[in-house]
Amino acid sequence: MKNFYKRTWSEVNLDALKGNIAKISELAKGKEIIAIVKANAYGHGDYQCAKALNNCGIMHFAVSNLWEAQELSGHGVLGDILIFGYCDIPLVLENLGKNYIFTVGDTDYAKELSEAALEKNIKIPVHIKIDTGMSRVGITDEEQLDSILSQKGLDCRAAYTHFAVSDSLEPQDADFTDQQQKKIVEMCQKRGLPTHSQNSGGIIYHGNYAGDFVRAGIIMYGQKPDERFPVPDGIRPIFQLKSVVSQLKTIHKGDTVSYGRTFKAERDTRLALIPCGYADGFNRRLSGNWEVIVNGKKAPVCGRICMDQTLIDVTDIPEVKLGDEVIVYSNELEGGSSVTEAAKRIGTINYELLCAVGTRVPRIFVENGKPVEIQRYV
Repeated sequence: MKNFYKRTWSEVNLDALKGNIAKISELAKGKEIIAIVKANAYGHGDYQCAKALNNCGIMHFAVSNLWEAQELSGHGVLGDILIFGYCDIPLVLENLGKNYIFTVGDTDYAKELSEAALEKNIKIPVHIKIDTGMSRVGITDEEQLDSILSQKGLDCRAAYTHFAVSDSLEPQDADFTDQQQKKIVEMCQKRGLPTHSQNSGGIIYHGNYAGDFVRAGIIMYGQKPDERFPVPDGIRPIFQLKSVVSQLKTIHKGDTVSYGRTFKAERDTRLALIPCGYADGFNRRLSGNWEVIVNGKKAPVCGRICMDQTLIDVTDIPEVKLGDEVIVYSNELEGGSSVTEAAKRIGTINYELLCAVGTRVPRIFVENGKPVEIQRYV
């Protein structure tokens, strides 16, 4: 969709999402897929992506918190929703009867949750989080696991862990991931407890691990878990950030541009203004260090990226006119305009840039090559 309100928008390709999940199904080797749609599906649009995945047969989802779960169920997403984060017990009790599964990661919380359930003569569905090496949330030994399993008010459906370096192919990292997997298997297998451990890196690089589910995150959206290492053929990005040319002007040699006057024209320069800035998710650290695409050609950013606007040099693209579409981040997996390349240039990861796309940026969902839904948050 072009020139959306003459401003900035994100395009989300649901056909590419479906293609990615088909490839992940192959890699999962019979395990069920838990689709990770936390943080608004990594900035892509949570319930829209989840409903598209429902149409592909995906019936398990995971989010960070209760409010994200409510966003999914409130929009008719089918299947169970695992909540990774801590949830206050009164809120757990208020949301029973929905398709939510809660996480227990320590024995005290498990006991309190069980006691609250028994008072109401119910059982609360939970997954047990095991810390196998992240040193983050989770229990660490079999005594704690047995304590949680003994709680009569809990319906303990599975246990899971999170890998620290499964996205790395370095030998020492692969060994560490093997140790993490070994620990969860040893703790759960003899107790007959279903497990899930394989995140995106685990799915791609540790495909032979045991388990009952896999958790598809960043690869589902067509991005690399680690920019250094390849992903399987058939995985492609589903996202583009776009804007338009809203003003054109020519400045003269020696003129300076934007806050801080960090850009000084070395020649007469034709500038185009695009209404896209760091409040939209165009990271300010790319100031003077990025090239957007206009009419299929690269145009460098001039000076600092502002909150709402950015100036680009279109001197060498003379055909540029008002209203022309600008690709800020492309749907390439790699290359000079990809989210991965942008992250590399500023020393961060693609996850951060995707999640940072602002709520004032509409999401345009494309299916069968045509826009099918527009999500406006403000």
